[in-house]
Amino acid sequence: MAEQWVKLAKEAGCIYTVLTSRHHEGFNMFNTPEYDFNVVNLKGIDIAREYSEACKKYDMKAGYYVSLLDWNHPDYDPSGSGISYPAGNYEAEKQGKRHFGNHEKYKEYLFTIFNELINQYKVDLVWWDFSQPKFQGDYAWGATRLMKALFDKYPKAIQNNRLYHSDNHLSEGGIKVTPTWKGDYSTAEHHIPANGIDGDWEACQTLNGTWGYSADNQKWKTSEELIHELVDVVSRGGNFLLNIGPKSDGSIPEESIRLFKEIGKWMKTNGEAIYGTRANPFDKEFEWGRITRKGDDRLYLIMYGKPESGKIELPCTFDKGKVKASMLHGNKAVKVEQDAERNMCVIDVSSVQFNEPATVVELQGKWSL
Repeated sequence: MAEQWVKLAKEAGCIYTVLTSRHHEGFNMFNTPEYDFNVVNLKGIDIAREYSEACKKYDMKAGYYVSLLDWNHPDYDPSGSGISYPAGNYEAEKQGKRHFGNHEKYKEYLFTIFNELINQYKVDLVWWDFSQPKFQGDYAWGATRLMKALFDKYPKAIQNNRLYHSDNHLSEGGIKVTPTWKGDYSTAEHHIPANGIDGDWEACQTLNGTWGYSADNQKWKTSEELIHELVDVVSRGGNFLLNIGPKSDGSIPEESIRLFKEIGKWMKTNGEAIYGTRANPFDKEFEWGRITRKGDDRLYLIMYGKPESGKIELPCTFDKGKVKASMLHGNKAVKVEQDAERNMCVIDVSSVQFNEPATVVELQGKWSL
């Protein structure tokens, strides 16, 4: 049901998607002629092809999650690496039922199947997963060779930083800027950095705390929570990757569909404050909501609630006092004035009708801090 997945993403306002082409158990969701543990061999379908064609149909950037780990391949050897590995595999080795092979051969296998992926489908993004301090880069995966293969085939493709160990989790102190030779962007997992980072980054989040489908997990976030997460991420300079776990037949849970469509409804009205914007230019956030910007002549005030005073004060001035404030939806004028004495711009939102989950006021005029 790949077309339904991509169509729903389009309706939600997404401009790129990421398919799990293979996860840690090593099952390939695309054709791998030299290795029979794949969906074409076992199910007679090519999910990656269906997905690739759907992305083309709906003008969607096509990304692919690629697990570097492989719990099934006989030559994969993570011994002493600190990498996640099923305890049962180690126990099987002790009993002589499993033998860890030559990891250099596994790296050749990884290179082979990655080339099969990029040669069969158009790839705009690769989401590698994952490395540890003792197991990363060329030593663990042949990282330089993999990156070169992607760029030789698709020079404009981008990839995350997880061919190398990076601080992507709160437990590691939160994300930091990734050197460009390690990847194009950093990936904050299950958290949104309070201040963003001075570099390209993405926050990957879930709808209910679970990455894959789980019938037992019904702790769904609300669309308001998810839209606020999106706004928080973008206002801090990042991209937002929101996970969906389809059921075994490919269908998407009704709750996931509802949430994505509610996000899409808000984006249709307010997407201008999200797409093509940059981070909040001020050195603080505000209790009433978040700010995004375009260039130095447009600010978007994305308001979660109305200040008690009914007024928003921004520490900036506008060239020659020329500034226009209006509702993004409906273009209704909003009162705004310049407080030259305090170098403040004051926006009166007392009469603004707030709509859940966030209301946007646009400021136009050349501003400076």
